[in-house]
Amino acid sequence: MLTISKKSDYALIIIAQLARKKNYTPLSELIENTDLPRRFLARIAATLVSNKLLISREGRVGGYILSPTIESVSLYDFFHIFETNMDFLKCLKKSHPRCKYEKVCQHQHGIRSKLNDIVLKQLKSTKLSDLF
Repeated sequence: MLTISKKSDYALIIIAQLARKKNYTPLSELIENTDLPRRFLARIAATLVSNKLLISREGRVGGYILSPTIESVSLYDFFHIFETNMDFLKCLKKSHPRCKYEKVCQHQHGIRSKLNDIVLKQLKSTKLSDLF
């Protein structure tokens, strides 16, 4: 089943927190507001900066702020930063060993060709900024 990782989940939390702010927000304030682990949050924020979703500034009045480019990022592009595979079934993953039920499975093709395509199309057409 499609699930998002903690990285994606926490990244959404960071973005939601920053969407409410107009100024740079220090990492310490994000941690205080969310109670998320400092080192993990710092790595996620750094990943968001390197993917141009956040802007960071050092110093006393530094912190993080949403990048203007966030308006054009789709949910698909956002999740693709942290997720390596977005298939609904484990057996659809390339890294998964061949399924022992492959000969009798009737839903693999239906899910892959229909449901997966529907969800991916929706993720590609929905902007990340629409969530906030």
